[in-house]
Amino acid sequence: MLRTILTFFAYAIFFFTTISSDNIHFINNSFADSPSASISLNPVQKTAQGSQPQYVFDVVIHEPEEMDKLLTRIEHLSSTLTTNKNDPRLALVLHGPEIAFFTKNNYSKYMKLVDRAAGLDKKGIIDVKVCDTMIQALDIDGSDLPEFVEHVPFGPAEVDRLIEQGFIKM
Repeated sequence: MLRTILTFFAYAIFFFTTISSDNIHFINNSFADSPSASISLNPVQKTAQGSQPQYVFDVVIHEPEEMDKLLTRIEHLSSTLTTNKNDPRLALVLHGPEIAFFTKNNYSKYMKLVDRAAGLDKKGIIDVKVCDTMIQALDIDGSDLPEFVEHVPFGPAEVDRLIEQGFIKM
């Protein structure tokens, strides 16, 4: 009973905080109902100024299969975007256990995931960012991560900062 009440209040808080934010754009998908990552693959529409929107993925993933699924969807989405190495249209902010997939110690185990993310970064499709707060919580040495990964002090604050800059949260 207590768990049900707490779950209700958690959903209520989430609902009311998201609908009160003017900067968040909602996209119909099943993310709220799914335990794994989910994004929409709707075609990207050009804005009135002729520039394409930018997206931020707020990522907390627990299984490598979920990261693989997310990277596959990003690869498909990237075909609808004009890439710019100096200004990627997609930002991945990692602030969960998925950060461990990218460590040098785990490279042989998760090589395909790391190499795919590095390739997308090199092409200017994504900008991968990791939360230093979570790195410390996971007891990961920051130098144990690849060079293409950008460090940010706190993942949720980075997501908020990007939304304030006009990124759409996925």
